[in-house]
Amino acid sequence: MSNTVIPFRKREEPHLEGEAQCIACQHRWAATAPVGTWQLECPSCGLMKGMFRYPMDADEGDLSFSCICGCEALIAYFRNGKFRLQCMNCGTHQTEAVFG
Repeated sequence: MSNTVIPFRKREEPHLEGEAQCIACQHRWAATAPVGTWQLECPSCGLMKGMFRYPMDADEGDLSFSCICGCEALIAYFRNGKFRLQCMNCGTHQTEAVFG
């Protein structure tokens, strides 16, 4: 693991910072990115599959869902008149698993 610190130029635009994780190789690191960024380049495997780990928190008593591959990131889309959920890491369709 590298302990390299990358200097950033001072910018006026807002940035996010926090713990990130690659949904492909599971590597974790501290990340900084402009607000609105949802894909991060993983410093370990180089894929654009890094995501901030805590974009939102579940409330006490809420159920949470993760794919069998361990990924908690799902993409939602509407295709052929049907709403679908798909795992962003392995591509498994999750619609039935979540909604029955």
